[in-house]
Amino acid sequence: MLMALTLYAVLGGADFGAGVWEFTTALQATDRERQHTYKAIGPVWEANHVWLIFVLVILMNGFPMAFAALGRALWLPLLLTLCGVVFRGAAYVFRSYGRGRRRERAMWEAIFAIASTATPIFLGAAAGAVASGKLIIPSETASPTQILVGWMSALPVFTGFFSVGMCAYLSAVFLTREARLIADEELTTIWRQRALSTGVWMGLLSFGGLVMVAIEAPFLTNGFLTRGWPLVIVSLFCGIGSLVEVWRLNCTRAVIASAGAVTAVIWGWGISQYPFLIPPSISAHEAKSPDNVLWIMLAVIAAGAVFLLPVLGYLFVLFKSQRRN
Repeated sequence: MLMALTLYAVLGGADFGAGVWEFTTALQATDRERQHTYKAIGPVWEANHVWLIFVLVILMNGFPMAFAALGRALWLPLLLTLCGVVFRGAAYVFRSYGRGRRRERAMWEAIFAIASTATPIFLGAAAGAVASGKLIIPSETASPTQILVGWMSALPVFTGFFSVGMCAYLSAVFLTREARLIADEELTTIWRQRALSTGVWMGLLSFGGLVMVAIEAPFLTNGFLTRGWPLVIVSLFCGIGSLVEVWRLNCTRAVIASAGAVTAVIWGWGISQYPFLIPPSISAHEAKSPDNVLWIMLAVIAAGAVFLLPVLGYLFVLFKSQRRN
């Protein structure tokens, strides 16, 4: 699940970030910038959702008790995440391939930008609610307040906006590389400046996040201090390295370093929280399916990977190793 979540955060996050930039620029991007963005995400945006499906299927079949508990506790942010994914996909298709009037295209651009920004907010908030160790799992007699906002606290709010910033940074770095590959100096300069400014802000937010975790999530803090601290250091060095490589316009190295920083954050969270899926009450051992189900699931995943990974790898090589004008 951590591997699939990491791939979704890096690849899907970069795609969501394209819409985040549409939102943060108040839909004032030029047609040239917008076409560059849509051309970059066009071949891969839909394929990246396969990793989120992996996470959900593994959680549902491998840890059904945790899946049920998360479904009850996080139904609202997860439902809003699903709405964002659906509306974002529809808006992208109608904006890219529709032949409506300018006003209609502007409407789809606005929906694409809002949905692309809202989706990582709610998905990040759901992750923060789990990490906080304060997630309330409503019972049948729970009050309406617990059912609606039992997942809300300071940490989920922070992680929601942190996720948006992470997507924006990944997207800026990836789009800098895309512009560099087609030798477009103007677009390279635009996205390089955005990557550098966003990267600095994300560095400050990361330090603020460590303080927030220390205050709001003592269980996770203990995990960071005992098991997850090496990955905090890796994330720090990868984040600084990505900024240096963006500054030097070594774009492929910048992409790898930025992806490494995000990967370290996610694995640091997972390792620090282990063995709990929903701390401090539901552990992986308590929530897991019978061993025979887990072995069958692993066999199916391994068999599917034989077909899936080469196809996805060829897709990225075909469209990302070399750009055509």
